[in-house]
Amino acid sequence: MSADKPPLKPLSPQEWESLIEDFQHGRETWTSAHPAASIADLAVSSLLRRDLPLALKHSLLVFLEEFGDALFVPASRAQLLGRLVEALRSVVQSPLDPAFATYALKEQVMVSTTSIFVSVVDGLGGEEQCARDLASLVELLLAIVNRPNHGPDRQTRAVACECLRQLERNWPCLLAEIAGHLWSLCQSERTHASQSYFLLFAQVIHDIVTRKVDVSILNTSVPLVPFNLPQWVLGPTREVSALNYKELRRAMAFLLEWPQILTPCGMMEFMHMIIPVAVALELQASMLKMLSMDKSIKLLVGLSQFQGKHKALKLDLLALCSLCLGSQNSEDVSQEDSLSVVNLFKDGLVSVSAFKWMPPWSTETAVAFRTLYNFLIGTLSLSVDNSIKAKMLLESTIFCFLQGMIVEMTMEFQQLVPTIVSFVNRFLGCNKHCWLGERLLQTLDERLLPKVSVDYKLVAYFAIFDKIAGNITIPPRGLLELLTNLVIFLVKKHGPDTGLRSWSQGIKVLGICRTMMMHHHSSRLFLRLSRLLAFACLYFPDLEVRDNARIYLRMLVCVPGKKLRELLKLGEQLPTMTPSGESDTFFNVQAPRLPHDPRKSRNISAYVHLERVVPLLVKQSWSLSLANLGFGNAKAESIVGIKDSKPKFDDAVIGITSDEPISSESLNVEQQLEPLRVMDAKISEMLGTLRRHFSSIPDFRHMPGIKVKISCCLRFESDPFSRIWRFSSPSDNPNAADALPAIYATVLKFSSSAPYGPIPLFRIPFLLGEPPKKNDSSVQKVNSDVHAVENGTHEDDSFRASVTIELEPREPTPGMVDVFLETNLANGQIIRGQLHSISVGIEDMFLKAITPSDIPDSSVPLYYSDLFTSLWEACDGSSNFGRETFPLKGGKGVAAISGTRSVKLLEVPASSVIQSTERYLAPFVVKVTGEPLSDLVKDGGVIKDIIWKDSVLDISDDATLASVNFEGPLQLKYTDEEDDRETYANYTSRNMGCIHILIFLPPRYHLLLQMEVSDASTLVRIRTDHWPCLAYIDDYLEALYLA
Repeated sequence: MSADKPPLKPLSPQEWESLIEDFQHGRETWTSAHPAASIADLAVSSLLRRDLPLALKHSLLVFLEEFGDALFVPASRAQLLGRLVEALRSVVQSPLDPAFATYALKEQVMVSTTSIFVSVVDGLGGEEQCARDLASLVELLLAIVNRPNHGPDRQTRAVACECLRQLERNWPCLLAEIAGHLWSLCQSERTHASQSYFLLFAQVIHDIVTRKVDVSILNTSVPLVPFNLPQWVLGPTREVSALNYKELRRAMAFLLEWPQILTPCGMMEFMHMIIPVAVALELQASMLKMLSMDKSIKLLVGLSQFQGKHKALKLDLLALCSLCLGSQNSEDVSQEDSLSVVNLFKDGLVSVSAFKWMPPWSTETAVAFRTLYNFLIGTLSLSVDNSIKAKMLLESTIFCFLQGMIVEMTMEFQQLVPTIVSFVNRFLGCNKHCWLGERLLQTLDERLLPKVSVDYKLVAYFAIFDKIAGNITIPPRGLLELLTNLVIFLVKKHGPDTGLRSWSQGIKVLGICRTMMMHHHSSRLFLRLSRLLAFACLYFPDLEVRDNARIYLRMLVCVPGKKLRELLKLGEQLPTMTPSGESDTFFNVQAPRLPHDPRKSRNISAYVHLERVVPLLVKQSWSLSLANLGFGNAKAESIVGIKDSKPKFDDAVIGITSDEPISSESLNVEQQLEPLRVMDAKISEMLGTLRRHFSSIPDFRHMPGIKVKISCCLRFESDPFSRIWRFSSPSDNPNAADALPAIYATVLKFSSSAPYGPIPLFRIPFLLGEPPKKNDSSVQKVNSDVHAVENGTHEDDSFRASVTIELEPREPTPGMVDVFLETNLANGQIIRGQLHSISVGIEDMFLKAITPSDIPDSSVPLYYSDLFTSLWEACDGSSNFGRETFPLKGGKGVAAISGTRSVKLLEVPASSVIQSTERYLAPFVVKVTGEPLSDLVKDGGVIKDIIWKDSVLDISDDATLASVNFEGPLQLKYTDEEDDRETYANYTSRNMGCIHILIFLPPRYHLLLQMEVSDASTLVRIRTDHWPCLAYIDDYLEALYLA
């Protein structure tokens, strides 16, 4: 005991009641003043006091049992347990006395002492005193039970048997050496206490078989008392390779003869112990037939008395009985045994039959489907050869019965469909039993689909249809026919009273079609699915369903199967925060957070907007995608023209016919094989300019590439946001910031199917919602500064967050960037959803050419002019520049130029051309020629730091020819009276000069525009080393100058 706390003195009944109440309420009044061991010791000694009432002694026993862990501290545990056993001995051996020792007190002392030993004694290996105390307790209990057929104390002997059974359960094989004596006591006992003797002996047999302890249960040479702990309880268990099957089977035969003496509760305990023993001993089904069928009826009679886990346990025992009946080879199982298993299942399911009309989340439903699962896989779990057992199961009567039962339940009770789907998912999620889930889906496809009625109630089965659609082992024909009939029904029944029913079911039908397209080969679906989609896009009453059906139909017709599945997977799952070194600390805080509500986030794009700061001139709704045109095993990304390829010795391959990249090694070999070429000084100077330019372009495969930044702004509307997420502003706070909702730690994630490389996410710490509109009544709650914002002509930037989307294009092409948002409310509510996509146009790819670092600022205009001239010459299809290769920055990759040309006539005045060029293309203008045009551009003051030339005839011969005597394109006259002067009036104009525009297209391409400006029209000559961009430049020039 503790030296600094005095021991507890004897207490009066009132003081004991106060102490027990303090312990029950967690108060430390007594433990702070006295040692816990002192309290336990005084309580044990008080059990022997004659002046205390019996009710208080019962309370003390319950008190010791309830707070045993706190009172029996390790330092004094052995001493206290010894005192407790001695107190038990004194009470049990005392003669009956109504004021001191009654049968009820004796039984309570035995139960509490056993419970304390089980709860506070962890192990016996290092505690010799505890082991001796345990042996004394067992010896005392054995002395009590060793009086069979003694009438007055039969209840006390039954309680002692139950205490021994609990000790045996806690320390397996504790009584194994005296099993023969226990068997004799079972045979001798004839009172109602025989059930306890019977269960005690069954527990000992169970532990011997499961622990494989080599003992003889017929040997009684070991005395019953005095009792000594077996060695395997103190140390490791002695295991042998084989049990004494003969003796154990004899004991089992005895046990199976006496189940009629058991009550329903006793039968439940008995079967829980005996079924695993029967399986381990490989008993014949005929030995268990009487027990499992005839005697289990007694068990079923008592099922209605119990609830919850008791029913579940009893149904598990019935599943074990069915397992024993079906555990023999198929030739040994008769038709009668098969029917017995079915009848056993039917009888057991009676106790939870209410699950058919109760909610799917009810306990009855969970127990019923748990039993169904156990009956299905019980045989498989014990099989050595699963393929043989699987075949036996598929051919068994119980499996056929359960299949039919599942189909009938699905047809009759539609509220059970989600539970049945979860039941099937449990099999599909297990690698060992996946085939069983597929077989159940096949059964539903064969038996359910032909029976269901095509009406509005069919939506209840969509969860099952989606599972069938996603399984490749099931032919989609039946499901497609059913869905086609449903779409026809929805079209016929649509009317003014339909509401959103047609839209809802139509969207779900398309979702099932999408599942089919993701999991089945297109050739397997094409005929029937194309008919379904074609009918939907032509006749379905809802516009959104028609549009989606048309998109799916085009994808099914035009996109190959593998790529189609990849496209359908995009955006399927919203991104989540993944652990990373740079993740925001807000997401790492382990604080309670409200779960994400997908229903509220479904239409988040209606009130949360991510918009471009600068709108696109051309809203491109398509993009040009090219198949691989390379040779051999060239990859699809070869279109970028930056790749380390193997040496190529064939001149027919190495040339200007494609953008195929050429490595440095192949360049050396080529230079050795081909003859020496002679070039003039002008061409040599142009080549030097191009090599200098390309050496400044980074090779994105080995280093960070060139970035394209798109400026956007994020905002959200307060009214719908507050209504959906239930934000309530404080009515007594005049601060406008508190009256508006806000979002915190916002993360924007981006993805795109276009070749833009990895797109980094963007974080916004805080954003305030936009105030409601001026005519809204809630605007009165916002202070005067918010009124000023709304009455002004511009939007307040405090309600908008700047967002920059950084792209690293692999190819200059338009596309769409999908946006996913994850943010938080002030209360920790998580919001996730997808916003509207951001369009990326060809104009976003326009960048200024990279300037080498060794060129001074004063020489940059001349460098751009020379670069334009060199690229213009190199992009001529008849030029010899195509054989040249230019190393990129990094020294690992090289690129070749393969140019193409185009022309565009713009019938707009010169003033409009100059204004549009100054507004959108001023950074890319490198040279202006022609005195009239130069004067007009200089007067505007927008275009500066370029090369100005008064002469027009300085670019090329074709430019000169184009600027002289240009009378416009040839036109045919419809009538002879048509005036020739009127025909050419729109094209005869004075040539004012040329504007030269150099645009860099990442990752390494160029767009060159030579605009020959006249009074009433402009001829745009286009050259580029990336011919696919011409598909977008035509629309861009029209939007720029003709809109």
